[in-house]
Amino acid sequence: MSTENQSYDVIIIGSGYGGMLPAYQLTRAGFSVLLIERGKAWQRNMFRHSWGTDYLKELFDVCLSTSMKDIYRGSKVFGGGSVMNDKVHHRTPSEAFDFVDPDTKKAAWPSNVRREHLNPFYEQLEKLLSIHHISWDDVSRIGGNFARMFADAGMTCDRNNFNVGTGCVHCGFCEAGCQFPGGKLNLVSEVFHRTLEEDLEVILETSVKSVEPRLEGGYRVNCISSDKSYDSPTTSTYTAPKVILAAGPLGTVPLLYRSHHGLPKLSNALGKWVSNNGDTNFILKTPDHYDDSIGYKSATSTGVMTYAFWDEHHITMHPGMAPIPVFAGVDARREGGLAWGLEHKHFVQKNAVNRLIPVNAMGVVPAEVKMEIDHAGNPKIHHPRTHALLEHSKTLYRLMKGVCEKVGGELLITGIDGELFDLGGNHILGGARMSENKSTGVVNPNGEVFDYPGLYVSDASAIPGSLGINPALTIGANALRIGKEVVKSAGGRI
Repeated sequence: MSTENQSYDVIIIGSGYGGMLPAYQLTRAGFSVLLIERGKAWQRNMFRHSWGTDYLKELFDVCLSTSMKDIYRGSKVFGGGSVMNDKVHHRTPSEAFDFVDPDTKKAAWPSNVRREHLNPFYEQLEKLLSIHHISWDDVSRIGGNFARMFADAGMTCDRNNFNVGTGCVHCGFCEAGCQFPGGKLNLVSEVFHRTLEEDLEVILETSVKSVEPRLEGGYRVNCISSDKSYDSPTTSTYTAPKVILAAGPLGTVPLLYRSHHGLPKLSNALGKWVSNNGDTNFILKTPDHYDDSIGYKSATSTGVMTYAFWDEHHITMHPGMAPIPVFAGVDARREGGLAWGLEHKHFVQKNAVNRLIPVNAMGVVPAEVKMEIDHAGNPKIHHPRTHALLEHSKTLYRLMKGVCEKVGGELLITGIDGELFDLGGNHILGGARMSENKSTGVVNPNGEVFDYPGLYVSDASAIPGSLGINPALTIGANALRIGKEVVKSAGGRI
């Protein structure tokens, strides 16, 4: 038996950057808002220093690509990615907004959504999360050695912008949940508990099966318990004139597919133009004459970012800290060597903690990943090794070989089946992207779904293409921009 509640002005599905920030705007503007989250609320003392799979599956939704080569994840906790990410919050460089899709020969981003349009919302989010340029004293030894490699090669590397307080102890478990008050600052600690807790209605551990229009206007949101499959009967239904989808690409895009019966006019662009943000993962070995990295003491992101290759290649990269269990599962190897065997074992034993630095590079590349759903309604991702992605890997290989040859370091290969590098799924974007035209997008530049007034997408699904840098700040800024439009369309004021 289902229950129905019709008392909301707006329903928001998802509590990360795409959901919590519009909830903040709408609630403060006086609207009644229901926020639905499929995960649970974690107190800091509930997080664990663990990379065990049983623990991590409580925190993340995980999806393998159909080739089984790529792993995509989405945060499954109240507060979303702000709770589970590695703290890097940088504004996307202006050039990324000018990217032209090679298949359509048109700009990927709408003409009225550029860096200058997002700057006020970047600034607002930076204030909300106390995002700041950290000092060199806050950069771990791993990050310092990475920066030193670039400096010795005659290139620049600078400190990150972090949402971190004074309580960080550099334990390295940022992406397993921060246990420390004043450590990682997130949307729960800085927005919900400070301004929304008394006014915003929240339903946890609830998944949305589908969204459908009502004859009398507005939308019906059909829900089940998050421990049930999507073919289970609806157990609760909520209605509102406006609904915002903010469950991330692994949540929003499948939800729209599952809702297609009630939303038959959805654009054929649904599930297309998905991007992995040019993510490429590799490992550097620092020169032997460098000091030890002390790799067991760091934040997940080690505190620095290089834009040395941006002007020519639109590529950024930052080093991380790979826990030993994670490193053991990576198919990393020396060129011409094996990722297993006694020689490799001795190399890893000698260098893993103090010499090897995992690096995540990102680049502005075509959005050529595709998404659909399987028979159970869950995401199904096709990540082809297109010419553009393979050329991107070759460029990174050439650039990093050049750095290593100049300073005496070494580049380790991480790809399988003859590929140079692992093409990670750390930052999946798109699938319900913004566009000025329905043929190339699912939502208009204001985030409203084409042909369905009052239905919006405000999360990473709406981002039109790769950014070439960590996307959290841009996802949040765009959500604030869309939230402002929703407030205005409902007759309210920010």
